[in-house]
Amino acid sequence: MADRLYYQDSYLRAFSARVVERGEADGHPFVTLDRTAFYPGGGGQPPDTGKLAGIPVLEAQEDGRGEVLHFLADASQSLVPGMELTGEIDWPRRFDHMQQHTGQHILSAAFIQAASAETVAFHLGTDYTTIDLNRTGLTTAQVDAAEALANAVIAENRSVIARFVSDDEIGRLPLRRPPKADGPIRVVQVAGFDWSGCGGTHVGSTAAVGLIKIVKVERRGAETRITFLCGGRALADYGRKHRLTLALMERFSAGESDVIPAIERLDADALTLRKMLREAEQARAQAEASALWTQAPQQNSIRLVQAVYRDRSTEAVKSLSLALQAQTRCIALLAWVGADGRVQLTFVSAPGTGADMGTLLRSAVTPLGGRGGGRPEWAQGGLPDASQVETALNAARAALGF
Repeated sequence: MADRLYYQDSYLRAFSARVVERGEADGHPFVTLDRTAFYPGGGGQPPDTGKLAGIPVLEAQEDGRGEVLHFLADASQSLVPGMELTGEIDWPRRFDHMQQHTGQHILSAAFIQAASAETVAFHLGTDYTTIDLNRTGLTTAQVDAAEALANAVIAENRSVIARFVSDDEIGRLPLRRPPKADGPIRVVQVAGFDWSGCGGTHVGSTAAVGLIKIVKVERRGAETRITFLCGGRALADYGRKHRLTLALMERFSAGESDVIPAIERLDADALTLRKMLREAEQARAQAEASALWTQAPQQNSIRLVQAVYRDRSTEAVKSLSLALQAQTRCIALLAWVGADGRVQLTFVSAPGTGADMGTLLRSAVTPLGGRGGGRPEWAQGGLPDASQVETALNAARAALGF
């Protein structure tokens, strides 16, 4: 098997190696090497990417033999067994993963001390990193205490050492979790704070993590998911939020501490205006419904209102429908046509008309390829083409005997 150089030096960015094997898996070409600095992923940490002899490596992956497969973007035969080459790790990606992974070890140990909560799962994503804790009900104070403890350990610049430990020695170490495998175990030690079995890549000291910031806490069944950012990710997140704060300060002509009160006032004003608008819309709808009812044709003491609206919102048409439904022995056949050609039909009936709007609407739109239905007093549906609106309404009108 290949000599895994990242075990000795996770900061190694370039290396020389010899191609051992060339193959294909799932339609993608790969090579194996006699030595590699590419981490193949595992334990929640994604695999490395980079280049081999200038050819992009899409990812490294460990196969069932324990070999590291380097999947290539180029399917040409330029890399052949026996060839000497130079490999390069995508360093910004690797160092980001090192910051997040070491940060996770520190934060997981901090949650044990601050909240007696153990990590049962870890995921290092493209934008965020998460750990799942084996309990719920964490208080804000406990979360803050864990974050503060983790950042205190970072500030102390403690050494981070990764080494293989024999079976005899493993029993004497205060491992955070028991090892999952037999034989020599690779242990990552954050000096005086955490000991964990781990095959991933890590920074050389806690100061290199830079910062840990928890950005989300959510319950997931019997567990709690903690979403956090470390190092460069935390700094970038602070930059985004700082720019957002500055934009809000400028928008409201307010100081930082006055932004939230300004938003709350704006929200209260908007709520008041929405209420006033709703009341005005209802009054308008009632007045219009009364006028339409007065002008509507009448047969057997039932009045029929038929109209098509193209310059109103669906909410306004709904308000009018409700107001018409409140008119004495009134049936309304209304259509709304949007600027994009969408069609919505609303048929309503006041009590005592004896008409079934659900049945009526289906009989009007189904022959035209439309769909819809509803209750006897209220039904809605649509048509595939706006040009069919009048045809559908006239069919419904005829079915009512008008």
